[in-house]
Amino acid sequence: MDYSKFVIAVQKEDQESFKEFYEVLTKILFKFLRVRMDAESEDAKDSAQNAILFAVEKIKNNELEHPDRIINYLFTTAKHDYLKHQNKRKETAYEHVPDSYSEEPDQLHNLLDKERQSVLKRCFNELKAKQLEYISYWFSKPDSDTVVVADHFGISVNNAWTKKHRIIQVLNECVQKKINK
Repeated sequence: MDYSKFVIAVQKEDQESFKEFYEVLTKILFKFLRVRMDAESEDAKDSAQNAILFAVEKIKNNELEHPDRIINYLFTTAKHDYLKHQNKRKETAYEHVPDSYSEEPDQLHNLLDKERQSVLKRCFNELKAKQLEYISYWFSKPDSDTVVVADHFGISVNNAWTKKHRIIQVLNECVQKKINK
């Protein structure tokens, strides 16, 4: 099928030809997203329709550089639309994760006196190399947002937040154990 005729149908506002191409292209993009991207039916349908609507706007505004490659453009647009919506879903899962620890960091204030500082140094030496690197980064940049730290270490925001507080908990337990000896 010559998909460049779809571009001509849009430009000439040929509703009948547009409708035929729309149905064919929607099915093709739907199958592509289901097979290649493992998309759910509703997501594939939405992204296929969005890709066609986006292409129509590009065609109407004469922003499409290669009308003969419209099918490639539609595949790429559908894929990007699908991935964009998937990423938004993942981001919404982090709405409940605070950017910073909400409780007063009293365990850190308690560690500031000299005796506890020496105990803390010993506990730091007991951390694994990756844990030490991670918590040292946080201590060197205490005002950093969790998003920045997650990006620096190439992990998710949820993992960054969890990792920080687990290491602080390990340090706190170590210090408590050594002080109570």
